[in-house]
Amino acid sequence: MNKTAFVTKLYTFYLLLTMVSCNHPKITVLSNCAVPSYPGANSISFSGGKIIDIGNNLSGDIIINLNGGFVYPGFSDSHMHLVGYGKSLEKLDLVGTSSISEIKNLVSSSYDKSNKWIEGRGWDQNDWKNINYPTKEDLDLVAKDQPVYLRRIDGHAAWVNSKVLSICGINDKTKDPEGGKIIRDINGSPTGVFIDNAINLIEKFFPVDSSIDKKRYIERALKSLNKFGLTSIHDAGTDIETIKILKELIQQNKLSIRVNAMLNNNVNDYNFYINNGPEHINNFLFVNSIKIYFDGAMGSRGAYLLEPYYDDPDNAGLTITNEDHIRKKVKIFNEAGFQVAIHCIGDKANRIALDIFEEIGNKSSRNRIEHAQIIHADDINRFVELGVIPSMQSTHCTSDMYWVDERLGPKRLHQAYPWNSLLNTGSIIPGGSDAPVEIPDPLLGIYAAITRKDINNWPKNGWLPYERMTIDQAISSITEWSAYSMFAEKFYGKIGKGYLADFTVLNNNLTEIDPKNIPEVKVLYTFVNGEIVYQYDK
Repeated sequence: MNKTAFVTKLYTFYLLLTMVSCNHPKITVLSNCAVPSYPGANSISFSGGKIIDIGNNLSGDIIINLNGGFVYPGFSDSHMHLVGYGKSLEKLDLVGTSSISEIKNLVSSSYDKSNKWIEGRGWDQNDWKNINYPTKEDLDLVAKDQPVYLRRIDGHAAWVNSKVLSICGINDKTKDPEGGKIIRDINGSPTGVFIDNAINLIEKFFPVDSSIDKKRYIERALKSLNKFGLTSIHDAGTDIETIKILKELIQQNKLSIRVNAMLNNNVNDYNFYINNGPEHINNFLFVNSIKIYFDGAMGSRGAYLLEPYYDDPDNAGLTITNEDHIRKKVKIFNEAGFQVAIHCIGDKANRIALDIFEEIGNKSSRNRIEHAQIIHADDINRFVELGVIPSMQSTHCTSDMYWVDERLGPKRLHQAYPWNSLLNTGSIIPGGSDAPVEIPDPLLGIYAAITRKDINNWPKNGWLPYERMTIDQAISSITEWSAYSMFAEKFYGKIGKGYLADFTVLNNNLTEIDPKNIPEVKVLYTFVNGEIVYQYDK
């Protein structure tokens, strides 16, 4: 063979090798790690966004040394508000404020005499020495001629100044809307606090966020959520514009978290899907559900109770959405192949929602009740019997435990946040944060679930400690149970062959450390679809 022929054959062989190499997907291996669900394993291999194997000293094309990190299935937040959370990162943060004076100082620092609305979120009068609702006059002292709009921590109340009332034309003749309440003084004049549907009287005058604004909020939220180790979220109330933005981000390969979108109860948002059915895009966007608000929140005394509030005997809460309307929506959406998720906090709201699901719901739809905070003992077993999923947020319990006894009184207190009671019947509880109501840190959720204490280790033995979860249950709540509640349990929520390569890597084994140290655990890496979307920088 002459030299030219040899070189030609060698070059041809090189090209063939190159072609084979190009057609062979790269295999990535997470090495030098621990996998709590696979004791003894020290590595995981994956390719094309899916897990290939879990074992010892696996080989691959790309090796990522995790330096002893503990690999969990990607954490999921089963109830939060994506755009709202991203937007909250640009607002005044009022969470943890201890007085009206502290909030006034924050508002004053944003006051610039312009027409731009000063926005904030997170106040909670229950955290103040004087637990009465604030007034417009408090805000007028620091920003009289600039609109101020501050949402309560649960989102079910808004506090505004006189400028906002003027802009909206609200006065003592303005009537309370159905499902809402205007707090008034002894003369009948609005004080500046609006509950639930009464907030709509203000929001229709509120500056509308553009699509560009929403995309910015989402992108800002993604970075924060990945930092907390989250690989998926359930967006509890998604409009059609947000879905369009998410699709654009998927096309641009910029969506670093999987989104289970619960459509708003608005015909403009759900009409397309009623006619076309559920939608899944690249396992990054799931449109399976509709979210409906039934009642309000405990903090603002809007949760719908079977008996009046212990500290407000003339009030048993309110309904935001008409019961007959909910009944019609359950029938329409279940028949169209969609899950229905109903916001219910009070025991009466929970009972009526269960009644509706029992009457006309489709068990295979995996219908959900969001929050399910106060449940009468007679209704505990009904969740599993009807196939209704209680989607709950453990940090709501540890935020509310300081004052919820004032709302319910001693005889009903045992009905609050009954996690263990539900689990003992065979129910699962997908866990979340309800961000921006709470911080979307799943480690704080796990800590609250297994201790029922605040981060200062109070109370000593936990609040109603018999309702605690075990550590394994708490981990399941943000992994496999969350996946089940979005119809993804066959390929997501576990570490197993063929499952999606989403991982949360921690510096400690959650089942082996003292529970009080869980809030201090570090997220070392977050992997989504086999890609690193967050890495801890020491």
